[in-house]
Amino acid sequence: MSANTGGRPLLRFAGVGGVNTAVHYGVYSGLSAVTPVLSAHVAATVTAMGCSYLLNCRFTFGVAPSARSLLWYPLSHLGDLVAGTAAMAALTGVAGIDARVATVAAGVVAMPATFLITRAVLIRGARGDGRPR
Repeated sequence: MSANTGGRPLLRFAGVGGVNTAVHYGVYSGLSAVTPVLSAHVAATVTAMGCSYLLNCRFTFGVAPSARSLLWYPLSHLGDLVAGTAAMAALTGVAGIDARVATVAAGVVAMPATFLITRAVLIRGARGDGRPR
């Protein structure tokens, strides 16, 4: 079985998501002490996205990083950024949940859609033509 078939990519994606969540939380925790909460969240998301790209190429989908997939990868996480930021705003502003807890919950809410989009971007980026093989 290749790295990009069957159920293992989803498990690997979840593992990479755990690492990314730790990266996001670490950056967020450091920055939220000196910047507004939403700015810290956006900076943490961008940092975690770079880690996510490399780990998902290598461990989740077994594809080589490429300029093409790198250029498309941030777009694939636009939905993650929008959904995560909206969830963060709702959790902290409406529900009154502590921002340190809300940032982790916001990441979990956005994860399923991110897997599907990430798979499409990285597999197509590795093939270079966008057509199934």
